[in-house]
Amino acid sequence: MDLGDSKNSSFSMPLVHEYGCDALDMPPDDLDPLADISTTRDDLIAYAIQLRPHYERVNRVIAQLAGLFILAQARGRFEADHDAVVKCIEQATACVDAIAGIRPPPMAKRQYWCTSRAVALVNGVTAEFGASTRDPARVREYVARWTDQLRRANALIRWASERSLGLSPIDLSQACCNCGSAAHATTAIKA
Repeated sequence: MDLGDSKNSSFSMPLVHEYGCDALDMPPDDLDPLADISTTRDDLIAYAIQLRPHYERVNRVIAQLAGLFILAQARGRFEADHDAVVKCIEQATACVDAIAGIRPPPMAKRQYWCTSRAVALVNGVTAEFGASTRDPARVREYVARWTDQLRRANALIRWASERSLGLSPIDLSQACCNCGSAAHATTAIKA
């Protein structure tokens, strides 16, 4: 198997990592690095059935928070008691509890670690909401830090993706917050 032809090659880790990169903390593989997770084993199927709803939930929470952070940046304030924010906090907390109860098979140890770490990052962000809203002058600073944490969590979710187990990340590249192509089109129209 050529690693360049892998389904997940676009999500491969870079060769050089910054200090504090989550990839440096990732547990080593106990298996052949070319071995692919497959759904032919009963323990992997059972693991995927347990993990998938929580994997998808953390995906949705990341996407919802990204949208809320765009609004917070634009308005200069973040309302931690807003219904959408409260729902994200509840979902993140539920993910932490649920993920902790799952025992991965040895073949999925790294994949599980990435998912667990992503959930912990998202939960860490939501845990800061109460204290941060007391100082509206620093909202943009808080949101910038939270956005960085969400990017890290999203990268981990992408590393944990495995199509054969039904674990696919949400593609945010075409989200409304990706204004690169819209800005280019607007410039072309004005010219």
